[in-house]
Amino acid sequence: MKEEKSKSTTIWKEIKRRKVVRMVLAYVLVGWALIQIADATLEPLHLPQWAGTLVVWLVALGFPIAVILAWVLDVTPKGITVTKPVEEPVEALPTSYDASIAVLPFVNISGDPDNEYFSDGLSEELLNLLSRMKSLRVCSRTSSFALKGKNVDMPTVASRLGVQHVLEGSVRRAGNQVRITAQLIDAVEDRHLWSETYDRELQDIFAVQDEIATRIIEALKLTLTADEQQAIQSTTDNAEALDFYLRGRELYHRTEPGHLDKSREMFEQAIRIDSNYALAYAGLTYVFVDTYWYLDKEAGWIERAQEASRKAVELAPHLAEAHGARGLSYRVAEQFDEAEAEFEKAIAINPRLFEPLHFYAQMVRSLGQHERSAKLFRRAAEVRPEDYQALALASNMYDAIGDMQRAREMARETIERAKRAIELNPNDARALILGAGAWQTLGAKDKAMEWAGRAHELSPGSSGIAYNSACLYARAGETDQALDFLEKAVELGGRNKRYYETDSDFDSIRDHPRFKVLLKRI
Repeated sequence: MKEEKSKSTTIWKEIKRRKVVRMVLAYVLVGWALIQIADATLEPLHLPQWAGTLVVWLVALGFPIAVILAWVLDVTPKGITVTKPVEEPVEALPTSYDASIAVLPFVNISGDPDNEYFSDGLSEELLNLLSRMKSLRVCSRTSSFALKGKNVDMPTVASRLGVQHVLEGSVRRAGNQVRITAQLIDAVEDRHLWSETYDRELQDIFAVQDEIATRIIEALKLTLTADEQQAIQSTTDNAEALDFYLRGRELYHRTEPGHLDKSREMFEQAIRIDSNYALAYAGLTYVFVDTYWYLDKEAGWIERAQEASRKAVELAPHLAEAHGARGLSYRVAEQFDEAEAEFEKAIAINPRLFEPLHFYAQMVRSLGQHERSAKLFRRAAEVRPEDYQALALASNMYDAIGDMQRAREMARETIERAKRAIELNPNDARALILGAGAWQTLGAKDKAMEWAGRAHELSPGSSGIAYNSACLYARAGETDQALDFLEKAVELGGRNKRYYETDSDFDSIRDHPRFKVLLKRI
């Protein structure tokens, strides 16, 4: 009964929103007036008796038509438009400014630059571990690591990253011995909550991670579920395997030629040492997918990605990261139903994990489901409040379906987030090019082209920058420049054909001969 009542209430609200009741009252009054006028003028005008009956029938027959038109159409200052359904609200995630943290890169004080991967990797491991807690919002690696090597006071860190707490520290490694110092800081009030130094052998690194996580949980007064307690456990207990995994992660984040091959070698070495290392299999999945998308279209990479992700899920079905990797492997194989199921599992396990939401939204976007994609991108943007990419793409999706109000709202917020990202990292070319698209949505063409130009200066060899520049020029109606950039994007490795086929930004050039030739090349 409650469900029926709720449904009835929703229908009644929608009827009122679409002004159907107002139209019905107006129609009844006008219809009644017409019938009265007909009745009064039949005899003076010498009209037959059936004329009055005809008026009554016409008024009656017009009533359902008028109701349907009132439901479907809306009169606005811009004219008559089709009434859009109310967008289902994006489910609000439980957020608390206090329950938020950034993990800054731990400082390598070993005196050996070759140990930089270890201090960065330990920081990232802690970040990933903390991100598995649904009650804690963790700042992304990209934003946290943008502060590496910078002397910034804690209140400024809190403001720029949008967090209450900061975990920072240092690592000294000498052979098999490590000294790790960690301290948790209330960055807003600029006061230390706790600090600890751990002198251990490398094999005890997992215990140190657990101790640091436990201290953070206690300090922030968090309560973990049984699933979260399981999720924060490491998927290996072999320090040597962890060492190779950290090397693989560090190499994966690089951009120089050959970084994917080197990253793959590290992950494979970690698996040779510990064949049950689920996260190493997940890491391999990302490498295989990126290799297929950007370097080599051999189908073997898809098969290898699917096998690696299958192993990750088999070993750690409780980890959202494993299901996210599995979803990505299905997506690249264009098994979209299976990909959707895995992304949904990942989100159910950890609704705060950005990657599954973002990859899911990207997949739906490539299928041309713009409204659904916009909702997923918005959810991803809520999970990671410092991220500008998801909001930029949400704006693009709303633009594609003609909802310019929401497109402009998303564009304005994209620009604000992009500005903060550029402040942290002035070389963030992607923030500039996506910000350029947002400026264009707001009608600021000169500003859009200025940001796009800066992006090209920073990353002239980026396929992503070239692709988004093509979007920019296609939307501006500058066909030749758009096609020039598209051809450049393909030459630089941007070969996801489905994007070229479904991206609404290219609607104006889709029938151009050069565009058709380009599609055949991919």
